[in-house]
Amino acid sequence: MDVEDEDVALFRTSSDINFLKSLHEFISSEKERLRLRGPAGAPDERRYAVYSAAFDKVIDYATAYEPILTAIKKEYDEFIAAVKTNDRKAKLARGKLKALVTQPTSLMYCQKRAAQLQERIAVIQRDTAEVQAKTNRLQDCRKNRRDSQQPEALDDQAQIPVGQIPGLKFEESLNPEALDEHLKFFKQKRADLLSKKKSQYVPAQVKRELVIEMKSTLNQRDELGLENNKLQLRCKQLTFLNEAISSWEKSASRPPLLEFLDSELERISEMKVCKTDSYGINKDVFEEDDPCKVRESELLMDYIERFSDLFEAGEYEAAAYHAAKSPHGVLRNMETMEQFKSVTMFEGELPPALLFFQALTISVQPGKHLPGEVLSLEGVRCALQHGYIQLVTFWVTQHRLTYIEELGDVICSHGAEDPRVADTCLALAHIVYTACGVLRKAALSMCRRGLTSGAFELIYKSRDFTVEDCMFVLRGCPSLDLMQDFTQLYEGKPALLSVGFICHSLLKSDLEDLAFQLLQKIYAGGQGALEKTILNDVMCSTESWSEIATRCEQRGWHQLAQKIISILLSQPGAVCLSQEQDSVELMEHVFM
Repeated sequence: MDVEDEDVALFRTSSDINFLKSLHEFISSEKERLRLRGPAGAPDERRYAVYSAAFDKVIDYATAYEPILTAIKKEYDEFIAAVKTNDRKAKLARGKLKALVTQPTSLMYCQKRAAQLQERIAVIQRDTAEVQAKTNRLQDCRKNRRDSQQPEALDDQAQIPVGQIPGLKFEESLNPEALDEHLKFFKQKRADLLSKKKSQYVPAQVKRELVIEMKSTLNQRDELGLENNKLQLRCKQLTFLNEAISSWEKSASRPPLLEFLDSELERISEMKVCKTDSYGINKDVFEEDDPCKVRESELLMDYIERFSDLFEAGEYEAAAYHAAKSPHGVLRNMETMEQFKSVTMFEGELPPALLFFQALTISVQPGKHLPGEVLSLEGVRCALQHGYIQLVTFWVTQHRLTYIEELGDVICSHGAEDPRVADTCLALAHIVYTACGVLRKAALSMCRRGLTSGAFELIYKSRDFTVEDCMFVLRGCPSLDLMQDFTQLYEGKPALLSVGFICHSLLKSDLEDLAFQLLQKIYAGGQGALEKTILNDVMCSTESWSEIATRCEQRGWHQLAQKIISILLSQPGAVCLSQEQDSVELMEHVFM
C-alpha cells in the first residue's frame, strides 16, 4: 500500500498520515523480525498476531470510532476462532473416518492372527503333553533303579570311589598312602586357617566399637583444638599488651596511659590466631614422637603393597578404590592408570582403567583436588572409547575434571564420529571451552548445535574476540545464514564482518562457492542491494573486490562478476587497465 497515494484521501491531517506511516513501519518491522517472508495470503498464526496488534493501535488512535472498531475486531476474532475450531473438528473427523475405513482390514488381520495363535497353542499343548509323558517315564525308571540298587549298597560296605578327588590323580585316589598324605595336607591347612582366624581376624563388633571410639576421640580433638585456639589468642593478646606497656614505659614522650591503652586494646580486639602462631612449643623436640612423621613411609609402603595384592588377585574394583583414596595421592597418577590399562581380560561391565578413573572422580569434591590434565584426558578417552557418554556427562557437569582445550577437542571428535551423541558432546565441549577461555571454539560448538543467537551473545560480550576468531567459527560451521548474521547489525551494534571481507577470505578454498552464493543472494535481493553492500564495505578494498570479480568470472559466475565490475567502475577515480585477455584489474584513484 502506498501511503502518499491511497491513504491521503482517507486521512487528511498530518498526524493521521504520520500515524499511518508508523503503523506500516510497525507491521513491516514485526514481519521482518518474525521472518514472515511467505506470500500475504498464506495462513500463519504470527501474521494474524501482527495485524491484530496493528488493529489495536488503530482502535487506540481513533477514539471516536472505538466502539465500532472494537465490534469489528471482535467479529474478526470470533470468525477466526470459528475457522480454527472447524479446522480442528475437520482434522478429527478425517482421523476418525480413516480409522473407520481401516477397521475392516484390521479386524480381518486380527482374526487371521487369532487363528494362527490358536494353531500354535494347540501345537505347544501337544508338545507339552509329550514331554510330560517322557518325564514321567524317566522318573519311574530312575525310581525303580534306585530301589533295586539300595539292597546291594547296604551289603557292600567297601565302596569304590566313583569320581576323582580334587588335587589327586585317579591312580593316587586309589592309593591309601597318597590319600593319607592328602589328608595330612588338609589338616595342616585347616590348622593354619584357624590360627589366622585367631591372630588376624576379629569379630565385626570390635570394628564397630573402634569406629565409635574413633568418633569420640575426633570430637574430643576438635574440642581441644577450639580451646587451644582460644588460649593461643589470649596468649598472643597478653604478649602484645605486655610489649606495648614496656615500650610505653621506656619512651621519653609518653601519652596518657588511658589513651594509650584504649588504642592498643582496639588493636588487640582485631587480632586472630594464625597457623604459624605457636607459643612454648619446640617442634623439633616432638617431631620424632609424632606417629604421622615416624611411620609415614611405612604406612605408604603397606598401602602400596595392599594395592599390589588386590591388583594381582584380580580384584580390580577394590584396587581402584584403594588407589583413589591413597594418602598424599601416591597412586593417583598416570602410572597407575597405565597399569590398569594393561589389563585385557576382566570380569564385569566396566574395564579396569575406567573403574580406576571413576573411583578418582567419586573420591574428590567438585573443583578440588581434581585429576591432572593428562589423567583427565586419558580417563575421558577411555570412557568414550567404551561408549560411556553418561559418565563423561557427569564428570564434566559436576566439575570432576581438569578442564583443558584438548579435552574439549576429544569430546567434539567423538561427537563427530557418533551422530547419536553429537549434540551431547557439543554441549559438554562448550562447558570445557568456556571454562578454559577458548571462546572461539565455545562459540563454534554453539553454532553447530543451532544456538546461533547464544553464540553471538557470547561473541559480542567478549572483548577478546577477533576477526580471525569470527572466520574460524565461520569456517567450522559454514552456512549462508551464519554469513548473513556476521554481516548484519546485532542489537544496534555494528556487524563483526563485512561481505567483501568474508568473500575475499574464502577465495580459492573449499567454501568459495558458498561466498559466491552469498553475493548472488544479495544481488537477487533487489535494485541497489549489491551496490550498497560494496560501497559501504570498509573492511574490503577496491583491489580485493576486483579479485573477487575476477574469481567469479573464472568460476562461471559471469553475470555476478560483470555487476561487481560495473559497480566499481561507476565510482569516480576508478579506471580499468587491461593486462590480460581474460582478467581486469581495478585501480583506485588517489584523491588529493
